[in-house]
Amino acid sequence: MIKQLFETKLTDIRSTDVEGVGTLRYEDEETVYRWVKNRNATAIAADQPVCYDVGNVGSSALFQSINMPVSADLMMAAGIAMATMGISGAVCYGWVKVQGYHVTAAIRTPKTAVIAVGSEMICENTAAVLGFSVAPGTAPIYSKHFICLEAVATDGTGTAATTADIYIKCI
Repeated sequence: MIKQLFETKLTDIRSTDVEGVGTLRYEDEETVYRWVKNRNATAIAADQPVCYDVGNVGSSALFQSINMPVSADLMMAAGIAMATMGISGAVCYGWVKVQGYHVTAAIRTPKTAVIAVGSEMICENTAAVLGFSVAPGTAPIYSKHFICLEAVATDGTGTAATTADIYIKCI
């Protein structure tokens, strides 16, 4: 049975599990959220991409906790954090958007080529931003990824962070 009543708003965070970690929340036919725990010793900011911990593969805990993107977990994108979540053991429970349209996702500006509408975006290693993966019409690298919904201009350095509208495909 799908849970239909929730104690928290999508931007609420808690120090205890009040929704049931891993619970999915369907807001409409296209937008889905998951209640998770930040397992990191690092806080996670709102609108930041996050990953599942592949160390939990083979257990139900895989879709219950998230962390900052690191190289071992990049293929397991979880989505975009809806609010700033504290470090593990603090106010570390909150909602992550796992599917649907999202405005103001944190991305890295490209160094040389414009990011085109429809480009695949993926989590970047040890960064709080999404990075360019492949151009539209090219096979995606990962099954859990993000699609850029607006063109993003180059900045000549490829180091600046900006925001863009994206479609999340991490369910």
